[in-house]
Amino acid sequence: MSSNKYPPILKAKPEPKLEPKVFHKKTMIGWSGYVKLGAIHGWADNRRIALFKHKCEAQFGRPPTDDEIYDFMLSDPDFHIRELSKSIQYNGVKVPIVLDSDGTLMDGNRRYVATRYAMKGNPGAKKELENLPAWVLGEDADALDKQKILVECNFVDDWKVKWPPYIRALTVYEDHVDQGVELDVLADHYDRKKTELRTMIKVMDLIQEFLNFLNHTDEAITTAYQYYHFFEEAHNKFRAKLDSDPEFKEQFFTWMVQGKFRDMKQVTKLGQIRDNEDAWDRIRKDDADAVKAAIHIVDGEKLLGIGGADGEKKIQRLVKQLRDIKEHEIASISPETLGELQSTLGQLVAMAQAVLFGGKVHVKVGKGTVRMESASEGK
Repeated sequence: MSSNKYPPILKAKPEPKLEPKVFHKKTMIGWSGYVKLGAIHGWADNRRIALFKHKCEAQFGRPPTDDEIYDFMLSDPDFHIRELSKSIQYNGVKVPIVLDSDGTLMDGNRRYVATRYAMKGNPGAKKELENLPAWVLGEDADALDKQKILVECNFVDDWKVKWPPYIRALTVYEDHVDQGVELDVLADHYDRKKTELRTMIKVMDLIQEFLNFLNHTDEAITTAYQYYHFFEEAHNKFRAKLDSDPEFKEQFFTWMVQGKFRDMKQVTKLGQIRDNEDAWDRIRKDDADAVKAAIHIVDGEKLLGIGGADGEKKIQRLVKQLRDIKEHEIASISPETLGELQSTLGQLVAMAQAVLFGGKVHVKVGKGTVRMESASEGK
């Protein structure tokens, strides 16, 4: 229970009031009122800026200052500071920020930075903007209370911009691995199923191997931060193959930091590519289309490997879809796509010849028809 004296960072007028709030299933008593912008401290340990903090510590040997945090968040388009600032100029801050009793932000970093930006761009609005509505924890709040606030504000689904997946997974990973917190406890803390948390931990295990492989360079950390979902897909689709094949794992890590993969599908197919000798040879080429070409190889073999009536029906459907394409639709096809179509169909026919006829056939294209005949017939 908070004391009857409100924290000194709150303005005396209007008089602060005790107000209960529920954070992750616990009712807490704090003080609702207004705080001057200058009394608020940016939260250097905010996981949302963990990568930036790491760079500051590596470069300057200290955590970032308030002004450095402000500049960083303003420069990162993912925070949408300028857009939020416009809303604040017109409407003010509608949702109170959440502060520790010493003025440290626990929730509302974007609102704080956007308000600073709004005041800088419009000095005449200082009186209207310099006092932010806030809910402030009492001085007797403990570490568990603060933990519940962080969970509610960053793990529980709502309309806000949440911590990126990498930061959320890193938080869970450090709690479990470094602090020894059991999964049952984490599931309650973070309001998540144990299976989801277990996956986060295993993905972070893979990322830790990646970071160790690259000696924890800034480039490696940035890659893990930006492409966490690629590592998650690798874990879900072919983790056992990575763990049993050191060459495959080393190549995957190298390609990740090189930016080899353009989208999730390319990562998803990587396990199949590793199992296909031709595709594996192709993907290791240095050209820009190496991944795409390797996927064409495994997709072509997968289609031909269906066999029987199912394969026949799929080919018939494909032929019908191609025949149904209208002239105006063809006109919109890019040269690159047309080249891929020609390559894929050519590869498909060649593989069909090899699988179905031992390669002893010629393909003759007539008016509206394609006919396969033996080599002897073609002479």
